[in-house]
Amino acid sequence: MFETLKKKYARFVIRRKFLRKHQKALSFNKILSNSREFFIVLPQRDHDFNQALDIIKYFLIYKKVITLFLPEHKYGLIPEREKYRVISYLPMHFTRCNLPAKNLLKRMKGKEFDIVIDLNREENLFCSAVSNFVGSKIRIGFDRNLSSNFYNMLINDKNEEAEVSYRNFLNYLKMF
Repeated sequence: MFETLKKKYARFVIRRKFLRKHQKALSFNKILSNSREFFIVLPQRDHDFNQALDIIKYFLIYKKVITLFLPEHKYGLIPEREKYRVISYLPMHFTRCNLPAKNLLKRMKGKEFDIVIDLNREENLFCSAVSNFVGSKIRIGFDRNLSSNFYNMLINDKNEEAEVSYRNFLNYLKMF
């Protein structure tokens, strides 16, 4: 019960502090191909993390500037890591309600990107808050519990297999 209250409070804080107000209607035609700077939030789950690496490789092929957001201990798992910008976080960057701490937000203040992509397939309020804290017109994420409040492009994939989910996600992104 206490965890449920913490999640409700965290969602309230995200909507209150992090969400941008008055977003205009957006056209998604060629939005990915015309965009240059991407902020990609890598998943926290280990199996999902390994499967999501294909997505960052895809954007690297098309010469996109990619900033990765990932846990500090997973930095060594990134292939060709010198080709990416990285913002890493530690357990000390979490508040009691699993939101980003002030020291992390201070480090990320003023960052602007063309597109933010959150690759967490499960609800992760910490990553949702970070995705909405950085400046961007397009925020892409998986459709999960109340995620329509945080992202303006949702990927509806209920597949249990991470590999299939990320392959479908990549095929979906190729349409834009």
